[in-house]
Amino acid sequence: MYKVIKAKTEDLLTMADGLNYINLADNGCFILCDETVATGIAINGTVYHIAGTEKLTDDAEDVYIIPIDVGEWAMTTKKAINDIDELNVDQEYRLTLMELGITDYNELTA
Repeated sequence: MYKVIKAKTEDLLTMADGLNYINLADNGCFILCDETVATGIAINGTVYHIAGTEKLTDDAEDVYIIPIDVGEWAMTTKKAINDIDELNVDQEYRLTLMELGITDYNELTA
């Protein structure tokens, strides 16, 4: 799996299992090619230049392609979701205490 990140803003453009690697043919058309000779990628019909390769066109935005481990990414995402769930439960607990007029945790243990 790959993350495609815009070089200028470092925003995530997409994540994909496979990419459409392209190159500029002699006749000016973009053609699909092997990753080893590609100077760009096509995502939903838009051409992006792979940063660090030969210039593709003047208007193609530069991107970085970063291979990622899907398993590691999935586990990191799952952990983040669990952390958020714990924070939401804690927030609901604190709101309930406030609604009951309990403003200090020590009041519960006394």
